[in-house]
Amino acid sequence: MEPRTAVPNLTDRAYATIKSQLIYLDLPPGTMFTEASLARELGISKTPVREALARVRREGLVEASARSGYRVTPVTVKDARNLFALRILLEGEAAALAAQHMEDPKHLGVLDRLQKASYNPKDVDSIKTYMRRNTEFHMTVARASGNEHLAAVLEQILDQMERLFHIGLALTNRADEIIHEHTDLVKAIVSGDEKTAREVAVTQIRNSQRMVLDALLASPRLLSTNVVAEVSPRAAVKRTRPRTARPRTARPRTARPRARRRR
Repeated sequence: MEPRTAVPNLTDRAYATIKSQLIYLDLPPGTMFTEASLARELGISKTPVREALARVRREGLVEASARSGYRVTPVTVKDARNLFALRILLEGEAAALAAQHMEDPKHLGVLDRLQKASYNPKDVDSIKTYMRRNTEFHMTVARASGNEHLAAVLEQILDQMERLFHIGLALTNRADEIIHEHTDLVKAIVSGDEKTAREVAVTQIRNSQRMVLDALLASPRLLSTNVVAEVSPRAAVKRTRPRTARPRTARPRTARPRARRRR
């Protein structure tokens, strides 16, 4: 008898569809919606939609709003920087550990297959395919570290960052540069060079950070509706405006009456 394959239930299907819409900006940051409207769009009841929304809410992709509504979590420059800073700490360590413990030929085969994955910034489907392969590449490095807890945390971070990557990849063409970075990382890991593996991983993440932040700040559409900057324009004006000293006016001194001494 052939083994039976697990069939995704309605909640799993709703979760996969909603998360895809969030990552690929079909539901742009800041969008307001309700369980009912989403259920009608997906053609299913509200219960699996509610359960799926609870999962993406825990991942920080949506937030509850008033009157049982939801809002797609805005993209903030501060959050992007914090996620990249955390990824630098964890993935640099994962790459160094992978260089120590890379023994599983299955991991090597996956990295070899994915290291030259590329994309066309003008083709949405090409970007989606590349993002799945890129996430699989970095998760393979994390799993090869031998630290399951480290890999689990990195998987959560990469899930949250896929939306940022989609924005950056759609506005920037770094395909050739990314291939070069992935190839260098695989070489360092295979050769057991921990130091180089860590350095290449950190450099690649910093380059990705620059790409994403530049894309966020360069897109008028995103800046006007979806991206929350760290400093408001009014605050920025106040900071840059030079301070002028106010002239002090001399107040006439009045002599205080001396208290009489008691005899």
